[in-house]
Amino acid sequence: MSVYIPLSLSLALCFSTLASVALAENVLEPVELDLAEATDAEDVLPAVTVQSNRSKEHHESQSYQGNKTQVGKTGQLPKDIPQSVTVVSQQLMQDRGVVSLKDALRNVTGITSSAGEGGRIGDNVNIRGFSAVGDMYLDGVRDSAQYNREVFNLEQVEVLRGSASMLYGRGSTGGVINQVTKTPKRQDGYEATLSGGAYGFMRATTDINKVLTDKWAFRLNSMVTSAGSFRDDVHQKRWGIAPSLSWGTGTNNEVLMSYYFLQENNVPDYGVPYLAGRPLKVPLHQFYGLADVDRERNKASIATLTYTHRFNPNHLWRTVIRQGHYTRDLRATAPRFIGTPLTFDNDTPIRRDMKARGSTENAITGQTEYLGKFVTGRVQHEVLGGYSYLWERATRWNVINLYAYPNTTVGSPDSTPFLTGRYNSSFETDQFNTYRGITNSLYFQDTVQLVKHLKLVGGVRYDHLSSRQKRPGLSTLNRTDGMWSYRGGIIYQPTDLSTYYVSYGNSFNPSAELYALDDRTANSPPEKNRNIEAGAKWELFGGDLSLRTAVFRTEKTNERNTNPLLLDAVVLGGRRHTQGIEFEAIGKITKHWQILGGLALMRSNIDAAKYNQAANLGNRPANTPNYMFNLWSTYTFRFLHGTWKIGAGMDGMGMRAANTTNTNEVPGYHRVDALVEYSIKNYALRLNLYNLLNNKYFDSIGGGHAVPGSLRSGMLSLNVRI
Repeated sequence: MSVYIPLSLSLALCFSTLASVALAENVLEPVELDLAEATDAEDVLPAVTVQSNRSKEHHESQSYQGNKTQVGKTGQLPKDIPQSVTVVSQQLMQDRGVVSLKDALRNVTGITSSAGEGGRIGDNVNIRGFSAVGDMYLDGVRDSAQYNREVFNLEQVEVLRGSASMLYGRGSTGGVINQVTKTPKRQDGYEATLSGGAYGFMRATTDINKVLTDKWAFRLNSMVTSAGSFRDDVHQKRWGIAPSLSWGTGTNNEVLMSYYFLQENNVPDYGVPYLAGRPLKVPLHQFYGLADVDRERNKASIATLTYTHRFNPNHLWRTVIRQGHYTRDLRATAPRFIGTPLTFDNDTPIRRDMKARGSTENAITGQTEYLGKFVTGRVQHEVLGGYSYLWERATRWNVINLYAYPNTTVGSPDSTPFLTGRYNSSFETDQFNTYRGITNSLYFQDTVQLVKHLKLVGGVRYDHLSSRQKRPGLSTLNRTDGMWSYRGGIIYQPTDLSTYYVSYGNSFNPSAELYALDDRTANSPPEKNRNIEAGAKWELFGGDLSLRTAVFRTEKTNERNTNPLLLDAVVLGGRRHTQGIEFEAIGKITKHWQILGGLALMRSNIDAAKYNQAANLGNRPANTPNYMFNLWSTYTFRFLHGTWKIGAGMDGMGMRAANTTNTNEVPGYHRVDALVEYSIKNYALRLNLYNLLNNKYFDSIGGGHAVPGSLRSGMLSLNVRI
């Protein structure tokens, strides 16, 4: 019962305040109020309502720069945040034919993808070489469940690099990824896109926005996708729906109610094993799994209530309440060699290891924040203060099949062999191995402007995490951690178009971060991390083109190691770091020419390791290349009574180690994509081409296998807007 008391209190607090304020009916004119731009009440201009023309042609959509970002919690332009920030806008995702969050993140340097080691599923990404699987957020609220995220309901994707526990709590060693959802607007709009492509790809999306009354608006986004693969027997099927209803948009009091549902049914792919330290060189279409047995079935259900009250243009209070429910069921085949052969032929045997597990996960979040601007003497303040409550429960189990998976061979990987017995009649072990965690957090940040061009940023946060794990037949494990997080920065802005900064932040990773404890981790304090960064940001061509560069060093100062002789605790004796420099350009060079380009040069190293990991000292951490780059550019012009858009780009990275022993490596690669689009009035026909040069490469890597990236393919889309 105690679990639901904070939720009830939060709901009561939200609605009682809504009712009391609504009685006053002190409603402003319908205009977007920007807390980040107003400095005091006297500076606020009269209300202006701007009407846009929905029948404008597609090429007049927003810039690649995207909208203001919420990743810094206060609604800012990226230039006002003293850390590296990349915003992947809806326009950029549309031009590049993005259909998943993983695809969207290809536009962000410093991010790599890991394969599903140990049965992990979903978006498994690293930022600057550090795992970010627990650092996913949806509209600023933690979204750490394991599932493959979609983009049909996203306005933009925001990536904040560097430690950020002061803003977001646990995790965030290399950074955080925030997904910004679509919300109802104050103007009717209807959009549908139908796409078809190589390997049986089919996709349909709709986006319907309807103004119901002067205060109520409704939006509905939906998606259905079915896709084959260049890999034999691998396919994906998913569908999703996201309705949202708003009241009072643009007034003193806003209420947003939203729901998100995503379901998928896939045949998972664990790629190829390593041979002599490199991915096995076989035709990339060969699949070593069992097509009739392997499956990945996931569901995500998220309901959110947001209430925003503006006392005036300089003072805002926002409360968010969310309930998330997630289920997953995995049966996957991991191919492995029998023994450690140095050569192979078509008859070399491949062992099929079963990776199977399932879970149900639930999370209830209550988050309330105050944002304000005021002046004390001659000093201007921009304040963020908040409280967050997070209740999490996860029931997980491993699955043991009653029959061993049959072996196959390198050259004849029959994915549908004759199977004796019932290979899906499995039973569960560790049944109802249940984790429960409760986190209470308080945080405060002040951005102080001492003189005209100089700002100081300082913030502090305290998190209290209490966790418990019940194990059938074993003792119950308990762990409680309390951690302080800090953030500081100096911002110098000599003009409105130039910014120079230095910043420092720390973060922590508790043992129970990803809903799991064992006999050792239950007795271990959190890992600690820190990030030091200095950078510059410039706005060119009147702000149409944004440039940035940054030098950084991210350190994990006490990484967990295991001591074989110590059975009741892990040893926090490891250290590693990533340091480097980044460059990025995004926006418009001319009215018709847009560009996104990024380059990250990184050096990473394991600085200290003990016991069974001592041999890794001086090695490169897994999945951290020395360089990464991306470049994408489009140009629009008028021809044949319509507007044409042509685009091309390249992304790639250097060699990556697949494990901390550096015995397995994956070669670097580059990939070229292209775009041709023709639009007239409310219609657009778009052709996206992927991996135009048909390069062979490995997209996601793990310690035991690597998953090939897509061969040459294309997608043709028809988009209609009314």
